[in-house]
Amino acid sequence: MAIRSSDITFCIKTIHRPWSCHRLVQSLREHIAEPNIVVVDDGQPELRFSEKYPEIAKYCTVINLDRHDVGVGVGRNAAIDTAQTEYIFLLDDDHVITADFHIDRVCEYFAEHELDILAVRQGGGGRPTMLSPLMNGKRIWMHRGEHKRVGAVAWCDMVSNAFLARKETIATLRWDEALKTYEHWEFFYRASHLAKLQIAVATDCSVVHAHVAGTGYRDLRGRSKFRAIGLRKHGFHSMRYPGGQIVRA
Repeated sequence: MAIRSSDITFCIKTIHRPWSCHRLVQSLREHIAEPNIVVVDDGQPELRFSEKYPEIAKYCTVINLDRHDVGVGVGRNAAIDTAQTEYIFLLDDDHVITADFHIDRVCEYFAEHELDILAVRQGGGGRPTMLSPLMNGKRIWMHRGEHKRVGAVAWCDMVSNAFLARKETIATLRWDEALKTYEHWEFFYRASHLAKLQIAVATDCSVVHAHVAGTGYRDLRGRSKFRAIGLRKHGFHSMRYPGGQIVRA
């Protein structure tokens, strides 16, 4: 059965980037007719999206969490749990939707290939990525690569934070709420290696990744202790990044 945009809830976790979240919501409304949008905001009250942009926030279901800086895991899980549709599309608050998004094409690929997670590119980023254990399973290597490719669809282990999935699949998998940041690889390690989900990238569809630093945002993201927690959780003592850098737990 064909997936329609009305079957999808666009889920956005935001903190301290109200102008960026506003830009994303506006772009969704420009390119998709009456989109279902959930925004979860764990920022300080004066820096909340709904506080700064009430006129555009009224087109969304906005959840302002009582506790500041609950982290990406808690926020995304709250967004997924709030969605009322069969499908969700996860987005970061610094994404922008353009004509290159091609949501109809994404929905078509998802159904045709019986996928669990189908991402789009993030401009020049978001390429198909693999997560390969090294050193007798003690190091995890994050590197470019794919299992297979059919046309523009490439199967892999890890994709961008701009993806379509069934709500039920992600509500079951969930993000680890102990990880306030560095949650991305851990989520996809469980999705690909443990849950054995079918994960792919539609390489001919994309969002713009228009990064903005935000008020104190860099400090909130750059907390490597959460990367260490994730590594130890799965028995790894280190991680190797695509450029060859090695970080230890």
